[in-house]
Formats: sequence, C-alpha cells, structure tokens
Amino acid sequence: MRDVSIIIVNYNTGNLLRNCLDSIRSSLDIDYEVIVADNASTDGSFSKCSGFKEDSRFIFMPLDSNYGFAKANNMAAAVASGRILHFLNPDTEIGEGMNEDYRTALRSPGTVFVNPLLNRDGSIENRPKPVPVVRDMFCWYFCRRKARMWYKGASVIISADVFERIGKWSEDYFMYAEDLDLFYSLYLHDIPVRSLSSTIFHYGGGSSSRKWTDLEREIVVQRSSRLFYQKYFSKYQYIAIRLYFLFHYLVKNPRRLPVDIRAWRLSGKK
Repeated sequence: MRDVSIIIVNYNTGNLLRNCLDSIRSSLDIDYEVIVADNASTDGSFSKCSGFKEDSRFIFMPLDSNYGFAKANNMAAAVASGRILHFLNPDTEIGEGMNEDYRTALRSPGTVFVNPLLNRDGSIENRPKPVPVVRDMFCWYFCRRKARMWYKGASVIISADVFERIGKWSEDYFMYAEDLDLFYSLYLHDIPVRSLSSTIFHYGGGSSSRKWTDLEREIVVQRSSRLFYQKYFSKYQYIAIRLYFLFHYLVKNPRRLPVDIRAWRLSGKK
C-alpha cells in the first residue's frame, strides 16, 4: 500500500500531462504512485509520456472510450493502493510543498483538502464558492459562515475511506458539476473541507478548450447544472439561480449574456 495515489484523467492534453508528471517526479519525496486514466485520446498523449513508463510508480491506464471525468476517476481509484487519493487535473504542475500537504492529509484522514490554483495571468482561484441555491447565495452576502461551500475539482485530496463513504464521484455527469456534487455530498456526510497552503499552477481548459466552442461548452455546463438541481433541489431553485446569474452577467459582463441565454434555452432540449 502506498501513502498517496495521484489520479489524473487525461483527454488529449499530452504536453500538459507530460509537464504535470515531470513536476510530480521532480517535487515529491513521499511514498506515491500516479495513475493516469486516458479517455481514448487521439493526440498520442501516452507516447509523449514515454519517459515515465519505466518508472513503476507511474501507471498508465488506457480506456477504450471517453468515459468523462467522474467515471474515469472512479475507474482509476478502483486500482489505486494509496491511503490518500489526490485527484489532479493534467493541466496542472505541483511544487515541493505538496510533500507537507500530503503529510497533513495523512494525519487527518477524516478531512478533505483542496489547493489554491495559480492561473497563467497570476491570479489565484479555487477559493470557496457558495452552493448555488437561494439559501446559500443569501448567506454568502449576509452571513458567509453559514453558507455551504464547494471548490473546483482540479485538486482534491481525500482519504480512500472517505471517498468510498460518500459514494465516489457521481457518474451522473459526463463533465462539469461533478465537483459541485462531490462537495455537496461531503456536506451531507458532515465531512470537513480545508484549503492547504501549497499553490498548484493551473493552465486551465486543457481538454475542453480543444473540443468545444464557448456556446457548446456552456450548454454542457448548464445541462450538468440541471442534473445537480434534479438530484437535490427543485426546478424553481434552478430557475431562480439562472435568473440571478443572468442579472449578474448583465451588470458585470454583458458580452457573455447572449451566449448564456442561448445555452440556457438549448440545454433544456433533448
């Protein structure tokens, strides 16, 4: 059994994946393995990472189809041997500070951990966001400590036991909203979430930017959002929050509004 299993789902991000694996091998001294589940990439991703195939810590798992983010993660987790699982995007790079972060996670297996993400423009993301329902949006503005929070799924560190207890990643989603669902499930199971100190460099959009236009991507996002509300809330919550975001874009980013409105309409079609 390893201390840490780093699980990466890849789809056509060969060069970014190689850089991610380079950062892992050059930064970590803790006992770890890396499992790369590849969703039937067509860009020769694994051939670009041939330098890692002789290292037994790196396990390459080619899949026969594109199963999406959640299912591929679950498939990789099923063969992982680590006490701690780190779900990491392929368009990221880690640093030496992750060693201490893993030790923190090993000492606190009942807590789930996330990392700040450093974007190309120098901005920091992955701060907590309120679960997008009326109650939590209200708390976010008027009593923030009572709001239920979620984080991006680009870096999630969770013990294997807790991962099993919450039912793993929800395979209801092909892509998008599975991280929202995961963190809401953690809330329902009363499992605490903490942000770690180590910043992970995040390129962003490694897979989806190659596949979809802005409209196509937004349609997938909104379809996934609809699924989340169908599972846990009512359609009225969904409509109320969509109206809130439409108003938000009208004020803050009106150029996005036409795409958002069109995607909202198209996402409801079969």
